[in-house]
Amino acid sequence: MVQKRFYNIQELATILGKSVSAIHGHLARKQFDAVPPPMRLGRRLAWLVESVDGWIDAKAAQAVVQAEEYRIVMRAPAKQRGRPTKIEVKARERSSAPQN
Repeated sequence: MVQKRFYNIQELATILGKSVSAIHGHLARKQFDAVPPPMRLGRRLAWLVESVDGWIDAKAAQAVVQAEEYRIVMRAPAKQRGRPTKIEVKARERSSAPQN
């Protein structure tokens, strides 16, 4: 017989670094991006250890992807805004002038 291990809400709060009331608030608003979805065992809420570990791994992978996307955006040259300065206008005129 396979024994399954579950986390109760206090253990989940410790793992996620949140308070029990914060977890209850996320569950009431069905914000499953902030806490993993629970299952009911009688009147209590429980989370399978494997599903919580998988949820945390998925969040970590998502954070890595978002960090890479942020790095790509930050490497892109900034759009020029507003009117060019006199120095920029002169530099552009010099580069576009015919070379003799």
